[in-house]
Amino acid sequence: MLENLRRKSMTKTYNSIEHRISFELGYVRYGNKFSIKEYKQRFSKTKAENTFQNTFAQVSKEFRLFPHSLSTIDFNMIACPSGGFIMGHKEQEDNPPRSEVIETSFLLGQTEVTQELYQAVVETNPSNFSNRPQNPVENVSWEDAILFCNKLSELQGLDKCYTKNSNQEYDWLCDFSKNGYRLPREKEWEYAAKAGTENKWAGTDNADELGEYAVYYVYSNKSPQPVESKAPNEWGFYDMSGNVWEWCWDEYKPDNDEYASSVDRVFRGGSWGSNDASHLSSAGRSYNSPSLRDYLLGFRVCRTVV
Repeated sequence: MLENLRRKSMTKTYNSIEHRISFELGYVRYGNKFSIKEYKQRFSKTKAENTFQNTFAQVSKEFRLFPHSLSTIDFNMIACPSGGFIMGHKEQEDNPPRSEVIETSFLLGQTEVTQELYQAVVETNPSNFSNRPQNPVENVSWEDAILFCNKLSELQGLDKCYTKNSNQEYDWLCDFSKNGYRLPREKEWEYAAKAGTENKWAGTDNADELGEYAVYYVYSNKSPQPVESKAPNEWGFYDMSGNVWEWCWDEYKPDNDEYASSVDRVFRGGSWGSNDASHLSSAGRSYNSPSLRDYLLGFRVCRTVV
């Protein structure tokens, strides 16, 4: 289907008074950032599907991809639709299996934030393994990641998600209705890592195949590796198991007790230094102070589909 679309026209556009969709080189570009589902709800489903036959079935992974850029640096985000999934795993004591719902569609970085992108935004590179532009940035604290998200939003003319709640250290509020960049919530992160499966790791349920998908101790050469070095998971995300741990927005709540309070913040996914495959599990959790900076720890960015 994708190749047929390319043969017919390099760019195909549907316009209405309020909406615009373009297909350029096989990528969906939304003039007003609605999801495919929302477009189908907002104008005639029949007319839209006749205009772009088979496209709304999303039979190609490429139609989940949203190209982004900052100056000369390109980075991609992938659309994750709203829906339900089984969060947790029977082997994860503080994250047992249960039904969870993603109420709002979101975009998540196809890769971890690279040193190149981080330096372009904040004009410094804190990485221990520096001068490797396509490596994930590491040695960043939770608050460093928050400030990066706000700055990137500002540079791209988007609404900032984060505001300081008080003069207390690390006391931030997140407005999830804004269209700017933010850290993913834990359940968003795990939803994307599992990508419609119940696999134990991002991309596979077979420990013997893990090296094809994850940069971890045995396959790391004792350092992080460039993003996209390994195979992606079913939705096209790279390095959700391994390479660097990834900060999430959430406070760490032992045993998922929603009433517990903690200053510590969660990170997910394992790292290049993990020598135990269980640390790379999609349901695995770790946590530390939001001030922690470590050469095993980075992040990827998220956006709410507004």
